[in-house]
Amino acid sequence: MVIESIPLPAKLIGFAGLVPFMVLAFLVFILPDPVRSLIFDILVHYAAVILSFIGAVHWGSAMAVSDNARLTEKYLWSRLGWSVVPALAAWLATQMVLSVSLLTLILGFVFAFIFDCRSAKRGEIPTWYIKLRKSLTLVVVASLSGALMQSIVGPISF
Repeated sequence: MVIESIPLPAKLIGFAGLVPFMVLAFLVFILPDPVRSLIFDILVHYAAVILSFIGAVHWGSAMAVSDNARLTEKYLWSRLGWSVVPALAAWLATQMVLSVSLLTLILGFVFAFIFDCRSAKRGEIPTWYIKLRKSLTLVVVASLSGALMQSIVGPISF
Protein backbone atom coordinates (compact mmCIF):
# COMPACT_ATOMS: atom_id res chain seq x y z
CA MET A 1 0.00 0.00 0.00
CA VAL A 2 1.37 3.40 -1.03
CA ILE A 3 0.66 6.29 1.31
CA GLU A 4 -0.08 9.48 -0.62
CA SER A 5 -1.17 11.76 2.21
CA ILE A 6 1.29 12.99 4.80
CA PRO A 7 1.08 10.79 7.93
CA LEU A 8 -0.09 12.77 10.95
CA PRO A 9 3.00 12.07 13.10
CA ALA A 10 5.29 13.28 10.30
CA LYS A 11 3.15 16.38 9.82
CA LEU A 12 3.03 17.27 13.52
CA ILE A 13 6.70 16.59 14.21
CA GLY A 14 7.78 18.30 10.97
CA PHE A 15 5.81 21.46 11.62
CA ALA A 16 6.84 21.50 15.30
CA GLY A 17 10.42 21.55 14.05
CA LEU A 18 9.69 24.87 12.35
CA VAL A 19 8.96 26.63 15.65
CA PRO A 20 12.63 27.20 16.55
CA PHE A 21 13.35 28.54 13.05
CA MET A 22 10.49 31.03 13.20
CA VAL A 23 11.01 32.10 16.81
CA LEU A 24 14.78 32.51 16.47
CA ALA A 25 14.44 34.36 13.15
CA PHE A 26 11.92 36.71 14.78
CA LEU A 27 14.17 37.27 17.80
CA VAL A 28 17.12 38.40 15.69
CA PHE A 29 14.89 41.20 14.44
CA ILE A 30 14.05 42.55 17.88
CA LEU A 31 16.83 41.72 20.32
CA PRO A 32 19.92 43.88 20.77
CA ASP A 33 23.51 42.66 20.73
CA PRO A 34 25.04 40.68 22.46
CA VAL A 35 21.87 38.61 22.95
CA ARG A 36 21.18 38.78 19.22
CA SER A 37 24.59 37.25 18.51
CA LEU A 38 23.73 34.33 20.77
CA ILE A 39 20.39 33.87 18.99
CA PHE A 40 22.15 33.83 15.60
CA ASP A 41 24.51 31.16 16.94
CA ILE A 42 21.61 29.03 18.21
CA LEU A 43 19.80 29.41 14.87
CA VAL A 44 22.85 28.38 12.85
CA HIS A 45 23.45 25.31 15.00
CA TYR A 46 19.79 24.28 14.98
CA ALA A 47 19.67 24.65 11.19
CA ALA A 48 22.87 22.58 10.91
CA VAL A 49 21.33 19.75 12.93
CA ILE A 50 18.15 19.76 10.83
CA LEU A 51 20.07 19.88 7.54
CA SER A 52 22.13 16.89 8.72
CA PHE A 53 18.92 15.02 9.52
CA ILE A 54 17.57 15.69 6.03
CA GLY A 55 20.63 14.09 4.48
CA ALA A 56 20.40 11.11 6.80
CA VAL A 57 16.96 10.32 5.37
CA HIS A 58 18.74 9.05 2.25
CA TRP A 59 21.08 6.81 4.23
CA GLY A 60 18.06 5.29 5.97
CA SER A 61 16.03 4.88 2.81
CA ALA A 62 18.98 3.22 1.02
CA MET A 63 19.31 0.76 3.91
CA ALA A 64 15.59 -0.01 3.71
CA VAL A 65 15.75 -1.16 0.07
CA SER A 66 15.07 -4.89 -0.01
CA ASP A 67 15.20 -5.31 -3.80
CA ASN A 68 18.67 -6.74 -4.39
CA ALA A 69 18.48 -5.93 -8.12
CA ARG A 70 18.18 -2.25 -7.17
CA LEU A 71 21.07 -2.35 -4.71
CA THR A 72 23.82 -1.75 -7.23
CA GLU A 73 27.10 -0.18 -6.27
CA LYS A 74 26.20 2.89 -8.33
CA TYR A 75 22.89 3.21 -6.47
CA LEU A 76 24.58 2.92 -3.08
CA TRP A 77 27.34 5.40 -3.97
CA SER A 78 24.71 7.87 -5.13
CA ARG A 79 22.36 7.54 -2.15
CA LEU A 80 24.89 7.01 0.63
CA GLY A 81 27.29 9.53 -0.87
CA TRP A 82 24.60 12.21 -1.04
CA SER A 83 23.36 11.41 2.46
CA VAL A 84 26.52 12.84 4.04
CA VAL A 85 26.73 15.99 1.89
CA PRO A 86 24.14 18.01 3.86
CA ALA A 87 25.86 17.11 7.14
CA LEU A 88 29.25 18.19 5.79
CA ALA A 89 27.77 21.44 4.45
CA ALA A 90 26.08 22.03 7.81
CA TRP A 91 29.29 21.40 9.72
CA LEU A 92 31.20 23.78 7.45
CA ALA A 93 28.46 26.38 7.94
CA THR A 94 29.04 26.31 11.70
CA GLN A 95 32.68 27.27 11.08
CA MET A 96 32.02 30.33 8.90
CA VAL A 97 31.26 33.98 9.51
CA LEU A 98 27.55 34.55 10.11
CA SER A 99 26.36 35.82 6.73
CA VAL A 100 28.25 33.13 4.80
CA SER A 101 27.05 30.52 7.28
CA LEU A 102 23.40 31.47 6.79
CA LEU A 103 23.80 31.56 3.00
CA THR A 104 25.45 28.12 3.05
CA LEU A 105 22.58 26.72 5.11
CA ILE A 106 19.97 28.28 2.80
CA LEU A 107 21.66 26.74 -0.23
CA GLY A 108 22.00 23.44 1.62
CA PHE A 109 18.25 23.27 2.26
CA VAL A 110 17.44 24.25 -1.34
CA PHE A 111 19.82 21.69 -2.87
CA ALA A 112 18.62 19.00 -0.45
CA PHE A 113 15.05 19.67 -1.54
CA ILE A 114 16.03 19.44 -5.21
CA PHE A 115 17.78 16.12 -4.56
CA ASP A 116 14.73 14.90 -2.62
CA CYS A 117 12.46 15.78 -5.55
CA ARG A 118 14.71 13.82 -7.88
CA SER A 119 14.71 10.90 -5.47
CA ALA A 120 10.92 10.95 -5.20
CA LYS A 121 10.56 10.85 -9.00
CA ARG A 122 12.75 7.73 -8.98
CA GLY A 123 10.59 6.14 -6.28
CA GLU A 124 13.41 6.21 -3.72
CA ILE A 125 11.44 8.15 -1.11
CA PRO A 126 7.69 8.46 -0.56
CA THR A 127 5.78 11.16 -2.42
CA TRP A 128 4.21 12.35 0.82
CA TYR A 129 7.69 13.22 2.05
CA ILE A 130 8.14 15.71 -0.80
CA LYS A 131 4.77 17.29 -0.04
CA LEU A 132 5.87 17.77 3.55
CA ARG A 133 9.39 18.93 2.66
CA LYS A 134 8.06 21.54 0.25
CA SER A 135 6.21 23.38 3.02
CA LEU A 136 8.93 22.87 5.59
CA THR A 137 11.72 23.98 3.25
CA LEU A 138 9.82 27.12 2.28
CA VAL A 139 9.49 28.20 5.92
CA VAL A 140 13.09 27.25 6.76
CA VAL A 141 14.50 29.15 3.78
CA ALA A 142 12.30 32.17 4.55
CA SER A 143 13.39 32.15 8.21
CA LEU A 144 17.08 31.80 7.38
CA SER A 145 16.78 34.45 4.64
CA GLY A 146 15.22 36.89 7.10
CA ALA A 147 18.00 36.17 9.56
CA LEU A 148 20.56 36.67 6.79
CA MET A 149 19.10 40.08 5.98
CA GLN A 150 19.21 41.00 9.67
CA SER A 151 22.82 39.88 9.92
CA ILE A 152 23.62 42.36 7.16
CA VAL A 153 21.48 45.37 8.17
CA GLY A 154 21.36 45.02 11.97
CA PRO A 155 18.56 45.11 14.56
CA ILE A 156 15.39 47.15 14.15
CA SER A 157 15.10 50.14 16.49
CA PHE A 158 11.75 50.71 18.15
